[in-house]
Amino acid sequence: MHHAPILVWIHDSPLGVVMRDVTWLFPTFQAIHLVGMTLLVGVIGVIDLRILGFAKGLPVAALHRLIPLALAGFAVNVVTGLGFFASEPYSFAVVWAFRIKMLLLLLAGLNALWFSISISPHVHGWVGGVDASRLAKVLSLLSLMFWVCIVFAGRFIAFEGTGSL
Repeated sequence: MHHAPILVWIHDSPLGVVMRDVTWLFPTFQAIHLVGMTLLVGVIGVIDLRILGFAKGLPVAALHRLIPLALAGFAVNVVTGLGFFASEPYSFAVVWAFRIKMLLLLLAGLNALWFSISISPHVHGWVGGVDASRLAKVLSLLSLMFWVCIVFAGRFIAFEGTGSL
């Protein structure tokens, strides 16, 4: 495979070098990535499930205040994910599961943006027992589906492709 200049630059970057040279760093990033994913998917999953009608006694507005924890988890995963990619950019670039995960992350982000613009301004009125709107339910179902698929695609990255991941 021809190595694109951006992949060469990422591979040779200080992050790429340290990720390959410090033996304990990659597994440490994996553990931290799991914590970030737990925060992200845990918070978003609970909110999505409540909007879909589970635990209707919980006010959506109160759960919505946990979003900063989900964003912190996402930030942790971006940092650790960049470390993974920098360690072996040539390998990641050709793995179908990685490409699918990136596409799903984009779709999940667009879905979250749509939710934020169209639904978030109204959640303050969703006290315990109040049913969410149909659009909120559709976006929450899509969110759950995207995040489950992102987790699956992420697990498949290490088991598919070049054999070097």
